[in-house]
Amino acid sequence: MARPKGTTRAKKPILKDEFNRLINAIKKTGTLQAGTKQKLLRAFTLLYLTGCRVSEIINFKTSDLISMCDTNEYSLTNNTKTNKSRLISFDADGIQVQMIKDILPSQDIYLFSKNNSDHPMAIDSLKLQMNNFLQRVLGNLYSTHSFRSGYVTLLHQAGESLELIREDIGHTNLSTTARYTTVTSKEIAKSKNRRDW
Repeated sequence: MARPKGTTRAKKPILKDEFNRLINAIKKTGTLQAGTKQKLLRAFTLLYLTGCRVSEIINFKTSDLISMCDTNEYSLTNNTKTNKSRLISFDADGIQVQMIKDILPSQDIYLFSKNNSDHPMAIDSLKLQMNNFLQRVLGNLYSTHSFRSGYVTLLHQAGESLELIREDIGHTNLSTTARYTTVTSKEIAKSKNRRDW
């Protein structure tokens, strides 16, 4: 279903600088409960590293992260917006795997459990919690979907083809992937500095 006219706002991608600001803000914020801090750290890290949607990580357990670390990949087969299975692969040098190990719980639990129960949170509840924090730290032009846009943007800036990115992110159409590539404010400013005004 399409968004109603007039409701679409420009959004910014979450790139490395924005991700680091979020992680630092979580660690420094004294008003967050320990469980909420852990959920935000886990969610932001997973979305940043994988380009997943919140609906694709909501049912993750500790054992899923261990599998990612052991094999440097993970097969998403859950029935979310992308019904096609998708393979998430991690770098050979281990930086992504180390970031996952840093958020690994000590017990096999749902990463985003509902009130410390053995059930995952509702997707909308986790999104609301994440978006509130994101917008408090980064501003209103960011949302959980900014991680997906950032993932695509970083791959495109690294010179990857749109076809490869489309397959990696799990889009059906190449045109959808192309819409996710974002020209950053820094790139626009840099191009203006090069112009002979």
